Amino acid sequence: MTDVDAQANESNRLSLPAWVPLVLGVLALVLGALALYLFVQGDDVPANDSADVGFVRDMSVHHTQAVEMANIVYRRTDDPDIARLARDIADTQQFQIGMMTGWLDIWGHTVSSEQLLMEWMGDHAMTLPPPPPGLDDDDSPAGMDASASPVAGDAETPLMPGMATTSEVKALETLPVDEMNAQFLRLMIRHHQGGVAMAHAELDLGNDDMVKNFAQQVVNTQDNEIATMTTMLNAITAGNDASDSTSLPDMATPVAATPEAHDEDH
Repeated sequence: MTDVDAQANESNRLSLPAWVPLVLGVLALVLGALALYLFVQGDDVPANDSADVGFVRDMSVHHTQAVEMANIVYRRTDDPDIARLARDIADTQQFQIGMMTGWLDIWGHTVSSEQLLMEWMGDHAMTLPPPPPGLDDDDSPAGMDASASPVAGDAETPLMPGMATTSEVKALETLPVDEMNAQFLRLMIRHHQGGVAMAHAELDLGNDDMVKNFAQQVVNTQDNEIATMTTMLNAITAGNDASDSTSLPDMATPVAATPEAHDEDH
């Protein structure tokens, strides 16, 4: 090996992977947004029993199941568009889980709570649209397992509106791939419908500008993904590949919500 080759190898060894600057950039955005939030808010943080804290806790639970389903499907699917969708959902919602966990930590609140799931909504009306064809409409708020912990619960009872049952999630591991692709779209459409309804409740009941801005981002993003997944599901049930009749929208790198962004949206 020549000195030139040795220098080239050493340079390659010391060079950073291409994704490292992106991750560092996103981390800087998160830290900057949190610093701005602390500067603006001071000691005025949401109370433990507030709608803002309840929404952040419950949406973290909701997101966790979406990440679990998306990771299963990303690993098993043979459809490139479904693989891309699953990867986008897993990456975006895992990022947002970390962001929400950071908020709770800064506010001095725990991630888990003795409060019941959705208790923060009080008497707020929460109505979901009909589920996609192939799913039973058995996840209305009246039938939720509100007494269950976020990590436990009846395998046949969703924890919150739109969430899949434990058995439905496990079935994604064993269904034939073609059936899994379609069922994933059904479950994720319903999951997003529940997430959007929760986000609207936060917009109506919450007081924290940063959390409300995040809720609006959830509504915008997941409404768009519901439309995309509905088109993909229709293509699959018609006997075509999901990519035959739709192209996935470009999904921007997720960023931390800020009060300024909320003001721009309105």
